[in-house]
Amino acid sequence: MKSLSRLMLEKSKSALISSIEIYNKPNFSYREETFSILILNAWELFLKSKIIFDNDNDPRSIYVYEKREIKSGELSKKDYIKRNRAGNPFTMSLSYLVSTLDKDTSTRLSPAIKSNLNALTEIRDNAIHFVNPCPQLSKRVLEIGTASVRNYIDLAQKWFEEDFSEYSLFLMPIGFVPGPGTITGISPSEDELRVLEYIESLITEQDYEKSGGYSVAIEIDISMKRTSGESMVEVALSDDPNAIQVHLSEEDIRKKYPWDYEELTNRLCNRYVDFVRNNKYHSIRKPLHNDPRYVKVRMLDPGNPNSSKKNFYNPNILRVFDRHYTKR
Repeated sequence: MKSLSRLMLEKSKSALISSIEIYNKPNFSYREETFSILILNAWELFLKSKIIFDNDNDPRSIYVYEKREIKSGELSKKDYIKRNRAGNPFTMSLSYLVSTLDKDTSTRLSPAIKSNLNALTEIRDNAIHFVNPCPQLSKRVLEIGTASVRNYIDLAQKWFEEDFSEYSLFLMPIGFVPGPGTITGISPSEDELRVLEYIESLITEQDYEKSGGYSVAIEIDISMKRTSGESMVEVALSDDPNAIQVHLSEEDIRKKYPWDYEELTNRLCNRYVDFVRNNKYHSIRKPLHNDPRYVKVRMLDPGNPNSSKKNFYNPNILRVFDRHYTKR
């Protein structure tokens, strides 16, 4: 028999998948609002499953308690379970769940996750003011939603070792995202402007050093160009000289891999209380040199296998070291 925590987690995953399915529908006029509602529901169930799990599957750990007025007119010293109209216990809201998890440093959510959830909550709460969200807001929801899905998956793997490999989880009907020309042609309403300004403030205030690798929003920039051929050509990573070529400038590469060895090491020293530049560190780092998600090896002479080289690191590498060291 499945535990309450497991049942809650599975229900949360269903809400997450439903939010993505709704968002990716080709014709759905209430896309952003419904997505925000469902993914926030997924997060609420997810955080409840964690609290229940950490409290030996006791459902009372997520109940809301209140004091009652006694005959003297004063409030009781005893706490009672708050109940809804049907007589069932009230359970914690999303903000209450976040506050509860914050009490323990091992479960405290990254500031980036909190800001991401605040942005989605604002979109959901203001949905009544939108007739059809303006293109600027639609694009921001895509960026915030993409970050939220990624944050959820990373945290689920960390807390519950959940495997999402069987799913194709991405928000992204790129054909539905209006191009820049369309965006500049439609002005947002005053209500939408206020929401956009609030979202921008959350994104601007993000501190990567304190985010733990999580994101408030993931910037998405889409551009399309017609081909001169009779049909579209598929693009994939390939060594085939006849494949479509994609060029990355030196500036593009350094943006993706901004840290050299010394910078990475200094950041790890500041990030962990038990980090030492020793054999353990090198045994973790060196195997990652073969993984392009984390490391880019630059050779002085790419045509010479014996050429001197230098490694540059993507900030996502911090997630790997988080598994081996204790954060400050």
